[in-house]
Amino acid sequence: MFDITKLAATETSTVELVGGDDAPLYDDKGQRLSITVYGPGTKVYQRAQARQQNLLVDKIKKRGKMDQTAEEKLAEQAEFLAACTVSFNHFTYPPAEGLEGAALFRKAYEDPSIGFIAAQVAAHINDWANFTTSSAAS
Repeated sequence: MFDITKLAATETSTVELVGGDDAPLYDDKGQRLSITVYGPGTKVYQRAQARQQNLLVDKIKKRGKMDQTAEEKLAEQAEFLAACTVSFNHFTYPPAEGLEGAALFRKAYEDPSIGFIAAQVAAHINDWANFTTSSAAS
């Protein structure tokens, strides 16, 4: 019998960032900018997703509808992505100096001027294929 757990998703994957023009991003030493994130097969991701869904249910109960402002939607996505982020690799978010970990990640993901980064991480993190053994490093 084949052991199906040999196909289990990896815990993390690294998103190699591209700019708004789809060109790869590098630091001033030529190192590729990337973000390492937890994937859908982890408890970290599942807790973050449950927290996001619970907030939405609470809003519906309070307001009786699902309407969200652009700011609320951005903040919720930033909170989810920050909770699932392991690290920023070869860069930091300068306006947030003094912040670290999830608080730093959230501040960066909330910044609409670099929204292309949050968009890439959101697309990557929700695709199980990025967390297969063969593609985890890509």
